[in-house]
Amino acid sequence: MSFVLTRDQLYDLVWSEPMQRLSTQIGISDVAIAKRCRKVGVPVPERGYWNRLHAGKRVVKAILPDRDLVTINRIEMSGTLPAELRSRLKGEPGMPCQENDTLEVRTERLRKRLGTVTVPRNFSRVHPAIDVLLKKDEKLRQEAANSPYRFPWNQPKFVAPFERRRLLFLNGVFLGFEKVGGRAWLRGTDAREHAIYMGDFSVHFTLEKVGHGRNGSGRSSPSAASKAPERMYLSVSDHGAPPGVKVRWQDEEGNPLEKQLTEVIVGMAVAAEHLQLQWLEQQAAWERERRAEEQREAQRRKAEAERRQRERIAAMEKAKVDALIRDAESWHTANTIRSYVEAVRNSNAGQIDSPKLETWSSWALAEADKVDPIVSGRVFLPAQSG
Repeated sequence: MSFVLTRDQLYDLVWSEPMQRLSTQIGISDVAIAKRCRKVGVPVPERGYWNRLHAGKRVVKAILPDRDLVTINRIEMSGTLPAELRSRLKGEPGMPCQENDTLEVRTERLRKRLGTVTVPRNFSRVHPAIDVLLKKDEKLRQEAANSPYRFPWNQPKFVAPFERRRLLFLNGVFLGFEKVGGRAWLRGTDAREHAIYMGDFSVHFTLEKVGHGRNGSGRSSPSAASKAPERMYLSVSDHGAPPGVKVRWQDEEGNPLEKQLTEVIVGMAVAAEHLQLQWLEQQAAWERERRAEEQREAQRRKAEAERRQRERIAAMEKAKVDALIRDAESWHTANTIRSYVEAVRNSNAGQIDSPKLETWSSWALAEADKVDPIVSGRVFLPAQSG
């Protein structure tokens, strides 16, 4: 079992009671809780805080540091969140509440922490993901130099000026995000499609030539334009960004992408924040619909149970009436037999052999007693409701 909390919710929780008590209620160790606090930048009470507080001494509650666009804001916790702890949270677990600052403020915090970033002129400073590509390219270069054959699929990829430039720019993007805590992910062995994990969200982006599209094979291929210029663009690949949110940057006259790197990184973080909020809103809407469906299903089950109960009561009432009618008919049949025996006796007095009549009468009256629900004890007396 696990659950998700925001930084604010985790902060409120760890400052509500000692960590050991929380760990017992949640079902994980206090060390694990403290580790998750460090991951999202949530301060925890210092040693002796609760003893001083209970002794009436002055204590200081640490302030939750402000976050920017790359700060992790949601953390998954192992264990379960009891109702008593859940009641201390603001809003739903894992769903951000109304924040004290604005997106613009968080953007400026990121810009200040990022500073000015530039694209390295060479690979003397290289991101680990880019270093993997460079080493693979060098291996291909050596193999090609030692082989008399040239196979297009086994040649170095980053020799052409544009490919070299693309890899350098990607290195700058990765190093820039690494500076503020982002993590890069490289798809495949080229430098076209990538993802940056920032905070709680990952943004996929494409780095490609202007005028080039994607064909069915997934390889870069010329578009309808006869020959696109060697200009480059970076585009956030996630669809559904809100209107007005910039998701594409490209070379401009006198302003190549290299000069826009700082704005590109900040802009990607802003796009990620919007996409994440949009995703969270969709998740919240899905959760509301799920709960509404659960309520509707519960109402359906309740209505079905009530219908079955009504049918059961009606069936029981019908069974009682049917039993009453059967008993009354049986009683009437028994009395009819007795009356018939009496009539036979009276009408045949002195005409039928007396022992034979008595034998028949005894048998007939015994059968009447068997049929009679009162005499036989079979009378149905249902318990009275209410």
